[in-house]
Amino acid sequence: MESASRRQYFLRLVTVFVLYLSAGKLGLSVPFTSGNVSPVWPASGVALASVLLWGYEIWPGVALAAFFVNFLSQIPAISSIGIALGNTSSALLGGYLVRRFISDKPSFERLRDVLGLIAFGAAIAPIVAASVGATTLLLIHIRAWSGFTSTWRIWWLGDAMGVLIVTPLFFTGRALTRSFNRVRMIESFVLLLSLLATCFAIFGGRLGPGMKDDVLAFLAFPFVIWAAIRFRAFGAGIATFVIAAISVWGTAQGNGPFIKHNPLHGAALLQLFIAVTAITGLVLGAVTTEREEAGEASDTKEKLLRALHQAQSSLQEAHAQLELRVRERTAELERAQEGLRALSGQLLTMQDEERRRIARELHDSAGQITVALGMNLTSILAETKNLTPKAGKACREASELVQQLSRELRTISHLLHPPLLDEAGLPPALTWLVDGFAQRSKISVKLDLARDLGRFSPEVETAIFRVIQECLTNILRHSESRAASIRIARDVDEIKVEVRDQGKGMPSGSNGSGGRRRMGVGIQGMRERITQLGGRFDIRSGKNGTTVLASLPVPSATVQSARTTAQEAP
Repeated sequence: MESASRRQYFLRLVTVFVLYLSAGKLGLSVPFTSGNVSPVWPASGVALASVLLWGYEIWPGVALAAFFVNFLSQIPAISSIGIALGNTSSALLGGYLVRRFISDKPSFERLRDVLGLIAFGAAIAPIVAASVGATTLLLIHIRAWSGFTSTWRIWWLGDAMGVLIVTPLFFTGRALTRSFNRVRMIESFVLLLSLLATCFAIFGGRLGPGMKDDVLAFLAFPFVIWAAIRFRAFGAGIATFVIAAISVWGTAQGNGPFIKHNPLHGAALLQLFIAVTAITGLVLGAVTTEREEAGEASDTKEKLLRALHQAQSSLQEAHAQLELRVRERTAELERAQEGLRALSGQLLTMQDEERRRIARELHDSAGQITVALGMNLTSILAETKNLTPKAGKACREASELVQQLSRELRTISHLLHPPLLDEAGLPPALTWLVDGFAQRSKISVKLDLARDLGRFSPEVETAIFRVIQECLTNILRHSESRAASIRIARDVDEIKVEVRDQGKGMPSGSNGSGGRRRMGVGIQGMRERITQLGGRFDIRSGKNGTTVLASLPVPSATVQSARTTAQEAP
């Protein structure tokens, strides 16, 4: 990996050396050159572009090329060292200023980059090369142009022209080639031919009329504008390069509008012409690029906004469809729940009716049979003197068993459906239920009933009785509690039931307070009874016991009707 990096660095050095040396020889070939001071120095543009592209470590290639391009000329060898030092320092300074204040990777397709190139690369950085180079020539007594001042000015402007003409060509071509098509190729070919014809007409001499008026040199400007608008900064750079090359060649051949003055004045006019052309083209190309990119960004933004609106519309439509499906599904679930509640209510009603029927059958059938059997055994016992002692004892035991069976049948019948509930209401029925439970289970139960409890609808009274009956059964089977309390209170439009024990509580996950927890059949039945009547049901269980809470709505009219019925009953 390190060797590959070294090879890449060496290839870059060789590339910079060859390009700089070629550009330097081209600059020195300009006939206006005096003492190696050329009015157009394209090597300065190569040096700055190399530093911007590959960093400061490329300086050895620039320094060697700058040394050899002057060493191979007519000036003394010692001066080549000073000129190479000045040219290398100028490139490094220009690269630093552009990177520091403009961009680490400039594209020169933005106005900021172009202005930075003009200010730092073309105006400030060449001051070092011009100062060092002119001083070196002065110290070795080489008289270039008419003196130190003119040498410094021509050197500075020549390096600036090289930066403005050459440097942008290294950065602006890639963006244009991505959008190049057949129509653009034809247009670029027409533009190039038109520009060549115009330049040769101005500076051609034998190849053209060779115009002598200074103002006519700016006939090439429309083509620079055309290139900048249609082909952006790269097109402006190519057009400027063509104009600079033909204008320098034509002026060196004694043609064009800049030859009627002395060489120093003509060189200055040529430099200003190239500078104005390059700056105009680069600035216009950058402005055009930014406007096109802004237009493209605006178009992209509009497309994104349209896509966003379409996505929002699609989402709204999908949301509406989803809401419709959710409502439909909710309605289906509600209908299913209503059906289940209705079915559950019917099952509970059927259960109560079946209990009532079984209780009536036990009372009317089995109960009457046991009564008759008891009477017959009583008649037999009246004749004990005619019986053997063993038979008499068996009759007495049979009589006692019949009486016990009669009591058990009566208890079962009343537990299935107590007659007191229909005849006298909740208070007597609950009192009978609690007394019987306490007597059978030996569990102390405290019953607290509101004094003005009154009568309710048969459904409400049955539901309350069954809930309390199921709670007492659970206390006996599971709680291991030795005491319990029952409290029934009534508000204006609500009756509240509370059953509390002091047992070990219910296992986690089986207390029925959460909809997803496992519930026994008895708890589920209590909940269904209360829910069917529009009430609320809750169980609170802990280490200190379990509390069952139930509340049922009782409309005032119903309460009043029940009271009236109770008062009119005999």
